[in-house]
Amino acid sequence: MKLKQKLNNSLLFSNYRIINLILASILFAIFSYSAIYSPNKINHPIPSVFTQLTGEISPSTGLSRSFSSLIRCDVKSAINFNPIGLQIFIFFLIQLVFRIGSFFLIKERFTLIKAYILSDITLSTIGFLLVFSPLIKFTFELFKKFIVN
Repeated sequence: MKLKQKLNNSLLFSNYRIINLILASILFAIFSYSAIYSPNKINHPIPSVFTQLTGEISPSTGLSRSFSSLIRCDVKSAINFNPIGLQIFIFFLIQLVFRIGSFFLIKERFTLIKAYILSDITLSTIGFLLVFSPLIKFTFELFKKFIVN
């Protein structure tokens, strides 16, 4: 391997590790938030701003309480709080495990780092679009409603 290619791979590897660490930290913070606040009490400090401003209920309403229920293994309540909460929670959990695994298991001498990162980006994007499709659809419909009116 040429020196320039080794340096590029090394830089790519270190940037990828930093990104994985940041994403894992964000996901860990989300799960910690969910563990701290009870799903049965209305004490979550982050309200649904959209609902407060418009009076309409968005598909994200109840996600915090849904996640709090799932942290406590109460799937039935989680689905009652938000029907898409379970799929988002599972996506986040898979991402957290993958980010931590990638951070610790991928070594600097890993020769397929570019292909691995491209696969990671592709699969994570597809997963994100599938899991968040109800929220994405709602957002586009909301924009359409404001543009048409």
